[in-house]
Amino acid sequence: RPAGCQDGTDMDARRQETPALLSRSSPEPLYRQLAGHLEREIASGAVKPGDRIESEGLLAERFKVSRITVRQAIEGLVKQQQLIRKQGKGTFVTAPPMRHDLRRPHGLFGSLFSQSDDASAKLLLYELQVPPEEIAAAMKLRAGKQALIFRRLYLIDNKPVALLQGWLVPEVAALPRSTAEFISTEDMMREAGIRIASSQVAIRADTAGATVGKLLRISPRSPVLAMRRTAYGEDGVAKEIVRNWFRADRYEFLCATQSAGSAPSVVDIRDVRERA
Repeated sequence: RPAGCQDGTDMDARRQETPALLSRSSPEPLYRQLAGHLEREIASGAVKPGDRIESEGLLAERFKVSRITVRQAIEGLVKQQQLIRKQGKGTFVTAPPMRHDLRRPHGLFGSLFSQSDDASAKLLLYELQVPPEEIAAAMKLRAGKQALIFRRLYLIDNKPVALLQGWLVPEVAALPRSTAEFISTEDMMREAGIRIASSQVAIRADTAGATVGKLLRISPRSPVLAMRRTAYGEDGVAKEIVRNWFRADRYEFLCATQSAGSAPSVVDIRDVRERA
C-alpha cells in the first residue's frame, strides 16, 4: 500500500480496539469526547503522522454518533493542526511543526536537530562569488571582491522543511566544505574568528516560487514563511546576510513578550509594500 495510508486491516483493528461508546450522559459534548479519543490515538502512536484517518461515515458507525458530530470533532482537530484535509484524498494526521525561538539570533541548525532524531541537512552550494552590489556594500567589500555564497536544505525524515541561502564574508571560505556541512553558520563564523554582536530578523508571508518550491517539494503557489537575517560584527559591518524559506505546514516561530517596564519587545511591525 502507499506510504502514509492506512489499509482496511489497520482500520478494522482500530475499530475492534474502540473502548466503550461515548457517554451521552456526560456534560462534555459528544464531539469533544470524540476529538479527545482521536487525540489519544494520535498521541499513543495508533495513528502516525501521514496516516489517513477513517472516513466520517466509518467514524460515525464506530462511535455510534451522527456525521455532524464527527465533522465537528475533525474540524476542531484541523484547527489545532493535528489533522489536515486533502481534497479528494481524505483527512490525514499532520507532522508536529518544528519550532524556533526568535529571541535566538541564530540556532536554526541546532533547533532542528534538537527536536528530531530524523533531522538532516544538505549543503547544496558553497563557493566564492562576486556578490550583488547591495550585499557588497553592507559587507564593506571593494568592487569585484568575492564573498561566500551557500545554500542549505533542512530535512526531517528525508522530507524538506526549510531552505537557507545567503552570503558570508570571504574569510569564512577558509573553512573546508566537509566541515561546513555539519555546523551552523554561527559556528562557521566562530571558526573564522568572527564574533557576532547583533542581528536583525524580518519575517513575512510569501509564496514559494519555482526554485524554492522545487527544493521544498511544494507547489510554486504554496505559502511559505520567508525570513531575512543580517548579522553584524563588533565593528558594525554585516558579516552574514541570509534568507530562509520555511514550509508553512511544518514550521512555526515563538516569541516571548515581557511586561511593561522590562526589556523591549523583539517584535517590530513594518510596512513592507515598497519591498514587495
